[in-house]
Amino acid sequence: MVTVTGINPDVSSIESREDLSRFLIDLAEKVESGAFPCANGGSVDYVRAAGYWVRAMHGFYMNQGEQVPASPDWSTIAQIFSAAFVYE
Repeated sequence: MVTVTGINPDVSSIESREDLSRFLIDLAEKVESGAFPCANGGSVDYVRAAGYWVRAMHGFYMNQGEQVPASPDWSTIAQIFSAAFVYE
């Protein structure tokens, strides 16, 4: 299984709406081309996985030795989109 950190190690550099937009477009292109394996290809499955990952994201941050952000920033949103492709 692909880990969230393995998707795009540069998510921490996402600081603006424009950065997030470029990230999401690139992520979609990687999924379409097969460069990024995807466990959740359908819209409903993808949205559901995003919701479940947000519910469990404290575990991801805890494993990274970090606190869950009190207020998500653009980087956190990118992490959610990334995780939804692989979270089961």
